[in-house]
Amino acid sequence: MSLRGGSGSNFPRQKPNWQLALEEIIRDDNAWLRMNPGQSLQSRYYSGNSGGGAQASSAAKANLTKLFDRYQEAGAPDKDIVGVEGTMRYFEETGVDAEGLEALAALEIVQAPTMGEMSRDGFVKGWSERSCDTVDKQKAYLKNVKSELSDNKELFTRVYKYTFTIAKPTDQRAVPLEMAAVYWELLFSSPVSAVKWSSPNTPWLSWWIEFLNTSWKKSVNKDMWNETLKFAQLSLADESMSFWNEESSWPSVIDDFVEFVKKDKRGGTDEQPMDEDEL
Repeated sequence: MSLRGGSGSNFPRQKPNWQLALEEIIRDDNAWLRMNPGQSLQSRYYSGNSGGGAQASSAAKANLTKLFDRYQEAGAPDKDIVGVEGTMRYFEETGVDAEGLEALAALEIVQAPTMGEMSRDGFVKGWSERSCDTVDKQKAYLKNVKSELSDNKELFTRVYKYTFTIAKPTDQRAVPLEMAAVYWELLFSSPVSAVKWSSPNTPWLSWWIEFLNTSWKKSVNKDMWNETLKFAQLSLADESMSFWNEESSWPSVIDDFVEFVKKDKRGGTDEQPMDEDEL
């Protein structure tokens, strides 16, 4: 049964729970700022000075512990880990697209040990720090995170770097190339990405994947993962890659990619392609 009524109904449209929760968070934040002049919301959420005292913190953690238990699969061998099935159910309840960039952001918040899993400690700590001890509050928070991802490069960078942790196999130090390519496709081409690694002149991401599949064929370590983001940002700002030189401290794979672009894609010239308007 719909609560909206027919087209001629005079009943007001009911606000969704996530919107009510978001409004509650905003009211709570504003009240805290009035009670703590000179302080910032960042100090509230990240310094441990939440103004609610130990009792409020303890109650929130108790709520989060119970919430975590809701997603435990029956007969799970480890009661401190929620597996893939429970994580997918959590994503559904919080409105997170399991195949979207916001899923990686959610897993970064709870410091997931691997893709598709959540630990009790990470879940409780991550959401306790953000004062979100209910599904509705978390849904509202994650909706806001998704809206910020395309403009907030600091947030995007944090999610990008943490993705390395969940992408690599357990007890391994590197990400298989095939898996890294899948995550790069998501991170660098998502509509909500802050770093879309492509331009009208240069399909950077496509060239990068092509180069790796034909010339690299090795796993991706943490340094290469992080430096790829740095190179992506610089290449978008300077498509001629004048920021690169042989004395730079880039990983060798980046050096080889620069040569690949210059020789194989640009015919041996250092100049970037011209826009059609410039021709």
